[in-house]
Amino acid sequence: MAPASPLPALANLGLGESALQAWLEHMPNALALVDAASGLIHWANAAFASATGRARLDLTGQAATALFELDLPAFTSLAQSGLPRDAALRRADGQAGHGRLQCQPLQGKLCAMSWWPTPQAADVDDSETIARMPAHTQVAAQLQLAVELGNILYWRTNLASGEVAFNDRALAMIGHTGRTPLSADELRQIVHPDDLAEYLAQARVTMGDGRPVDMEVRLRSAHGVWRYVLTRRVAQHDGQGRAVAILGVGLDITERVQVTRRATVLAQRVEIAAEAAAIGFVSIDAGAERPICNTQMRHILGLAPDSPQPTVREWLQRFVHAADRDRVRKAVVDMARGVVHEFDIDFRLHRPSGELRHVRFHARADKPGEQTVFEGVMIDETEARAAERALRTANERAALAVRGTGLGTWEIDLRSGITHWDEQMWHLRGLAPRATPLNEHERRELTHPDDRTGVDAKLAQAVADAGPAYYEFRCRLPDGQWRWLASRSLAQCDEQGRTIGRLGVNWDITDTKNAEGARRERAVAERDSRAKSQFLARMSHELRTPLNAVLGFTQMLQNDGERVSAETRKRRLDHIRAAGQHLLSLINDVLDLSSLEGGEVRVQLGPVALAPLVDATLPLVESLARQRKVKLRAGSVAGVALADATRLRQVLLNLLTNAIKYNAEGGSVTLNAEPRAEWVVLRISDTGRGMSDEQLRHVFEPFNRLGLEHEDIEGTGIGLAIVKALVERMGGSVHVDSTPGVGTVFELRLPLAVPAAEPACGAPDAAAQRPHLASTRRPGERPSLLYIEDNPVNVLIVEELVNLRTGLRFSAAVDGTSGVARARELRPDLILVDMQLPDFDGIEVLRRLRADPLTQDITCISLSANALRQDVDAALAAGFAAYWTKPLDFKAFLMALDDLFGPAAATDVAGFD
Repeated sequence: MAPASPLPALANLGLGESALQAWLEHMPNALALVDAASGLIHWANAAFASATGRARLDLTGQAATALFELDLPAFTSLAQSGLPRDAALRRADGQAGHGRLQCQPLQGKLCAMSWWPTPQAADVDDSETIARMPAHTQVAAQLQLAVELGNILYWRTNLASGEVAFNDRALAMIGHTGRTPLSADELRQIVHPDDLAEYLAQARVTMGDGRPVDMEVRLRSAHGVWRYVLTRRVAQHDGQGRAVAILGVGLDITERVQVTRRATVLAQRVEIAAEAAAIGFVSIDAGAERPICNTQMRHILGLAPDSPQPTVREWLQRFVHAADRDRVRKAVVDMARGVVHEFDIDFRLHRPSGELRHVRFHARADKPGEQTVFEGVMIDETEARAAERALRTANERAALAVRGTGLGTWEIDLRSGITHWDEQMWHLRGLAPRATPLNEHERRELTHPDDRTGVDAKLAQAVADAGPAYYEFRCRLPDGQWRWLASRSLAQCDEQGRTIGRLGVNWDITDTKNAEGARRERAVAERDSRAKSQFLARMSHELRTPLNAVLGFTQMLQNDGERVSAETRKRRLDHIRAAGQHLLSLINDVLDLSSLEGGEVRVQLGPVALAPLVDATLPLVESLARQRKVKLRAGSVAGVALADATRLRQVLLNLLTNAIKYNAEGGSVTLNAEPRAEWVVLRISDTGRGMSDEQLRHVFEPFNRLGLEHEDIEGTGIGLAIVKALVERMGGSVHVDSTPGVGTVFELRLPLAVPAAEPACGAPDAAAQRPHLASTRRPGERPSLLYIEDNPVNVLIVEELVNLRTGLRFSAAVDGTSGVARARELRPDLILVDMQLPDFDGIEVLRRLRADPLTQDITCISLSANALRQDVDAALAAGFAAYWTKPLDFKAFLMALDDLFGPAAATDVAGFD
């Protein structure tokens, strides 16, 4: 086996002659530096001199061609090609050495010549060849043979150029097929990123003190797989002691690492399994004083992790129960003597804490006749035995419960078809027990006709799936009474998991069924009551808000007389009118909705041609569309619906008005209608703000304006509830789709009808206006009053009433958050709180005020349109000093201020009755 020649790598190192000689001096191959033109030897290493049998000084100046029986042209050709060839070496003792010769040009006129011996015949192995070599040559050849047979990697890093030259074994592993060295960057690419920093650091250590450095490093193989290589590196120094290169050897230990890791993982898995299954392992060796145990064995014995492991004698004396000790000792001794090779024994042991445990110990001789006596496993069965006892007790209790609670049990063998009933099964049916159970026909006759199909299906499914079954059915007693029975059964399986039967119970659930019915009726009644209370609360709030404006501004006009300007009077009258219109619209909508839900509104169904109806309806909302700068479009409108023309117009006006009011400036509203199968579908789509999923869930709730009640948009929150009720009374349905920021589509489905002769038309109810007034006045000096209210009209009324008094500051906040903040800032003498605010209610406002030391003592009064008794009681119970309702009684309000802040001038309250 030929050693790998270093000459191809040496040719590109770019070393000076002295550095090159230092390198060649340590090579195991027979190496010499030869003048490429004349073939004269300039220098030879010790291995070359040993191979030729001459002294190194005698070789200097000799012709290399004479040593190898080559003429000069042949030598020159060999040097130019760089390829090895067979060449016989002429030794000084006259013998010929058979081997391979290789020459490689270096810098200048020199070339490096390497020679290594080869066997003379195929039947002569390497060991015989090596044996006939000179001593130095034998060392070099043996080293090369060891490198090849041991998969040893060899490389040299040139510190001047950073290039790395590898032997063939290393090149094959990393997949580098070229004959040129690797650059430093290329070397970094094949070293694992996690190992690179330490690899480079160890190289610096090697250059620093010259000591060999060992390290395990991962290198990328030719197939992209990381290989584990155990390396040793040492620095090479020149004649001045300077490090010129790093020499390294490596051994691929990937397979060994993988085997070790698999063994470690397997051991970890075994230990995890042992801990999960509570299995203790023990190995008792005849030559050791103490056994070897795993962690779980120490846990079973109750030993601390750092306590010493007991000997076998200590284990028998300290841990094994006295009543079991002789039996356990005999088993251990018999195995130690080889009498038995395996035993399985259960016994009791005492932990150091005094706790008694039940264990099972299975042991066997690992290597009978050798050093190891036995190995064993121990399982703690304390909990299992306790569970068995508990199970027996539970079975006994269950049997007692079955007898005491009226449960009837039954069993059927699916192989033989034999069924067994206990006595209670007959009593549940009001029958006298008999030897054989009811047959299938008799059981069906006793089962309520409405329940038979369901019972059959449940049983068939349970038998097919071998799963549990539960069903309820009505059973007829001999006196004709129907009783509710429940049945539950489970499959019985054999050792192979095949279903061989079913075991079940029956019990009477009539009282439970009756109680469930009563609970459902109560739940329905309570739900209706809550819905009614919520409706009344919302309606009360909505009615009192405009009434507060009407009565408030009316009293102001009556009190002020001619003292205010005409503009002020007109503004107040406008507020009164707007509030009155809103109140009238609200009352009309409430009455409409109440009539629809009570069934008092009759709809006269007939054919309604949609095109004429739409043509008559659109002009009624054009003025509002122009005011809002919204484009109103009628697309394709076709079809005849079976509907009430007046009510359908009311529905369209409501939906079109909403689509315009809640649209964006410059937006559009489009109405389309078309027949589809048995329906006529009307679609009203807009490009408005759209609605979220949460808003869509409440879109048809009365008085719910979906959070838009605080905006300057007229509305009562009842219109869509009326739309839904009217459409359903006409036999249709309404559906809404909406996307926030895109728009909303309302789709009506009405029954299709034949065309009518005349389309009907009418006028919509007038919509109430809801003004938006904001107060920007800032408070003066103490004393002061803070009003937390989101409705600007209510704020304006209270503000003007407060302004009738001299020296009383007034401040306002529009929601609970800003109100609490203003209270901390101003610390007023009195805070009036509305109970329905945009972010949280008045009770939460009071709770936050009372929790803050700066505001906890301020007097707080509720001022709300919620006038139901439960609302008043809840507010007073929460800690409000009083509960004032809207609309305000001006005289009572001013008198209350007199009580709180002292009497005002008589002229300030004149005229308020």
